[in-house]
Amino acid sequence: MPLELPLFPLRTVLFPGMRLPLRIFEERYRVMVRELLESGGEFGVVLIREGPEVGPGAIPHDVGTAARIASCEATPDGRFMLTALGTWRFRINALLPPRPYPCGDVIPLDDTDGPLTPRLKAALETVRATFPLYFRLVLSLTDQWARGLDLPETPHRLVNFLGQWLQVGEDVKQRLLEMEPAEDRVSYLAEVLDDLILRTKDAVIEHRRKKYGALGIAN
Repeated sequence: MPLELPLFPLRTVLFPGMRLPLRIFEERYRVMVRELLESGGEFGVVLIREGPEVGPGAIPHDVGTAARIASCEATPDGRFMLTALGTWRFRINALLPPRPYPCGDVIPLDDTDGPLTPRLKAALETVRATFPLYFRLVLSLTDQWARGLDLPETPHRLVNFLGQWLQVGEDVKQRLLEMEPAEDRVSYLAEVLDDLILRTKDAVIEHRRKKYGALGIAN
């Protein structure tokens, strides 16, 4: 059954469980924040497909993430500095007339993980093996030590958690967000990680070559 939700089009993909800092300065979104603070309701973050981020005319992607306000501070000039926390995925069923912020009828996506098929099991094993390697490579580009991450056990939560760490374009993150079956989401994440590891290894080699004046070895 569709739910009515305020929409906030951005050039950022928000995953469930992810925190997103926002500066609210447009009057229509100030109205939205004031109403949400009063009602305790949620709003939807959607990636812009076409159009500007500021002002009217932005056309969003069909799939986004609902969010609640985790913290909020008003500035003397009436702006809001807030942190949003992603909660659940949805698909836009219909866009509604602005009031004055964008609104839509949305349908929650089914995040039931389903059966552990051989394909899903293989993809989960790949992701759990390759993400720590990718994470270490990324940190080594800034000469940081890798620290451990407690990865979620269930497929949808795993994709949502890791999506925010990937250094990829928002279009790739959007595809990860909008895929519905857990099997497809984890399989695609495994493919993305394989590609990222290859590209990041090359970047690490170049980083070490510049820093040490010799060929670095990514391992």
